[in-house]
Amino acid sequence: MNGYFLPVGLLLAFLTAWLAPAPGMALQAMGMIPWMVVTIFLINGYQTVLSQMPLSGKLWSTALIAILINLLISPFLGLATATLLALPAGAALGLIVTATVPATLSSGIVMTQLAEGDRFKALFLTILLNLLGVFTIPFLLPVVLENVGDLTLSPWPLLQQLLIIVLIPFVTGMLGRRIIQLPPRHWLIRYLPSSCVVLTVWMSVSASSDTLREISLSLIGSMIAAALLLHGALLLLCLGSRRINRPERAEWIALLFTASQKTLPVAVGVLVALNQSVGVALVACILFHFLQLFVDSMLAARLARSAVRPNPV
Repeated sequence: MNGYFLPVGLLLAFLTAWLAPAPGMALQAMGMIPWMVVTIFLINGYQTVLSQMPLSGKLWSTALIAILINLLISPFLGLATATLLALPAGAALGLIVTATVPATLSSGIVMTQLAEGDRFKALFLTILLNLLGVFTIPFLLPVVLENVGDLTLSPWPLLQQLLIIVLIPFVTGMLGRRIIQLPPRHWLIRYLPSSCVVLTVWMSVSASSDTLREISLSLIGSMIAAALLLHGALLLLCLGSRRINRPERAEWIALLFTASQKTLPVAVGVLVALNQSVGVALVACILFHFLQLFVDSMLAARLARSAVRPNPV
């Protein structure tokens, strides 16, 4: 059930916001969205156990490659993709914000495990990218967004916002683990982060419902093509890096599924911090989220099959 909770919840959030946007608009006006992001990172911090971090082998060179691909190169790939497909400003904003944020908080680790990769190294890369992303996003995003419409952005308010809603809750959650011990399958750990993502999307979509009604099928097709092109480019960079770094297979799989994926909660939090009408941009973020999970689930299954393929006698 947990695997279907987020996608089904996101679909229900869209339908509810489309049919009855008033409740979501009211909660959004009350400033509830940042609190949803805070809760997500509080729980993710609680789930993080530093003693599980495998700091050995080629992990540091693999981590450097992950940083280059996921945080430093990806924003410019997002800009190039939006420019190539001539996306309008709202869709371009969503794609570029998605390209700028760090790795997913859980699905990259799950995909790594499914593909017979090293889940602990995937966990290390995920934590590293998310912590560093707090500091790279505020300075890279304004540079890239100079080429999108008339939007201007100062890095310092965004950095302050990310520190408050991402870094501080994450560290607080890690420290809280020493005080409160919950069972690994407690409902708070299993469902609360996904519930907060669903509620965030519901409130954001409700506040932008009028804009969303004007989205054409051709624009949705363009956003789908852009998401597939961007994610494909990130996967190719991860594939190509294997020739340079040559880590063991399990570590390379961890790199593949963390450096190529992007987290939806941080993308939504950044859009909220921009104080813009985010309806179309939010759709672009959510489409990327769904498509990366679809593509990577098929890729993980293929890698898992190749891992168990018997050697010829």
